[in-house]
Amino acid sequence: MSHDVILAAAITGAGLKGFVLPLCAAVLMCSCAIKAVGLSWSEDFNKKLSFGGSAIFSAIFVFIPETAVTLVTDIAKAVST
Repeated sequence: MSHDVILAAAITGAGLKGFVLPLCAAVLMCSCAIKAVGLSWSEDFNKKLSFGGSAIFSAIFVFIPETAVTLVTDIAKAVST
């Protein structure tokens, strides 16, 4: 007697890419933004800018990945020439 097994969905990395990575990126964005807001304006202003910039950079890659890849590719081409 033979038993055929049919999977409901193909086992791929789509679940990881579609859920876990944006979740981790959202945690990174929130932690960078909270750290940036927590720093005082007079002390370590450069740290505030770097944490805010990293939160924005992460957000670009999560919410508009096609544009982000194009942007990084264009920057790499400009730097290499």
